[in-house]
Amino acid sequence: MNLEDNLRDRLEAVQAPPTHLDVEMLVGAGRRRAFRRRTAEAAGGVALVAAVLLAVPLALNAAEGDPAKPPAVGGSGTPAAPTPAPTAATPSGPAAKPSPTGSSPSPSQTVPAGRCAMAELPATGGMDGIVPEAVDPSGRYIAGNDTVGQDFRAVLWTDGRPRALPVVGDSVQATAVNSSGVVVGLVSEDAKNDVFRYQDGVLTRLRTPPGDWHVYPVPAINAAGDIVINAEPRGNTGGEGSIVLLWRAGATTATKLPLPEGANVFEISDDGTLVGALYPDGSATDAYAWDQRGKGRKLARPAGTEGAAAYAISGDRATGGVWADGNGRTVVWDIRTGAVTDLDALEPGDAINAAGWVVNATGQVLRDGADPTLEVPAGQVATARDVSDTGLVVGHAVEDKPDGGESLGPRMWRC
Repeated sequence: MNLEDNLRDRLEAVQAPPTHLDVEMLVGAGRRRAFRRRTAEAAGGVALVAAVLLAVPLALNAAEGDPAKPPAVGGSGTPAAPTPAPTAATPSGPAAKPSPTGSSPSPSQTVPAGRCAMAELPATGGMDGIVPEAVDPSGRYIAGNDTVGQDFRAVLWTDGRPRALPVVGDSVQATAVNSSGVVVGLVSEDAKNDVFRYQDGVLTRLRTPPGDWHVYPVPAINAAGDIVINAEPRGNTGGEGSIVLLWRAGATTATKLPLPEGANVFEISDDGTLVGALYPDGSATDAYAWDQRGKGRKLARPAGTEGAAAYAISGDRATGGVWADGNGRTVVWDIRTGAVTDLDALEPGDAINAAGWVVNATGQVLRDGADPTLEVPAGQVATARDVSDTGLVVGHAVEDKPDGGESLGPRMWRC
């Protein structure tokens, strides 16, 4: 991984971080798909973020996206060893399986707000810095990453048991997992990223269309096993000339989707709906939901905001961010109507479950605007990454220190 190139990519579009964010939050936001909206006011913040990134090398290897430009991420992700053989995905989507923590409420049940009990996730193979990144809707499968220098080592937990994915490049980074245990992510080698699919114990690199493409920011997968990501011609920045790629379940060659110029997609729902934003000038203007033929619905943004982007979808709800005066807020959209609800929390939403629970870029879990308490021992802070439909939250704990403390390992919370 070229550290200088990685830093330049981050600084090119990074937004001035709000002063309430500590280093750990910045690292966390980078690891997720928290692409902030780039604004003209970011100039002063670039210097601040540069200092943070230079002082904390892990912020570079962990960062997966930049502030809301179509994230031109050079990603560094590196893997580890073999993992259990998950079952193949089916087009209709598998039935929910039990959570690693035992029985959990179904998506149709009302999960009471309040305190969420913590449990540690076991590590494997000498990995002592694993951070969970994604959980499938059933709560059975959790994907995460350890770091070695500037590279990732990917891990998959099945029913709470960790196994490392094969190391097939300089870096292997897991970014999403579906309810059949199919993992997707990025393989980095010789300064080039490829999308991978890990299924039935086999890691497969997926092919892009003819040409020299840079894929970004990270791939997403739905229950059927369909995978999406954006790509721009290598050497371009800011999403110039970008396209949206789809690998249908089991396919190794991508299909270019007929979306409008400037469209970037960040997630695909189980019914095939795509959510993302338009970036006509390298900055997000409006959040959209599209079908795979390119027909789109603009998602509303509150009066006075300057731009919006949708980063995650579950059923008829999507989450993401809206920006005003350089500051982002967490919002939820009703995909059927396009209506928006402001959750009155800083930073965009990164993940959402079927009940409308949101995890945002600061590591908060938001439910109807409330923040359920993720229990941790005294002297620790909980940082969430994702939430299942069964109310299982995954993330990690960090030391409660003003300068952002060390990660204390992978955690899950049953809410």
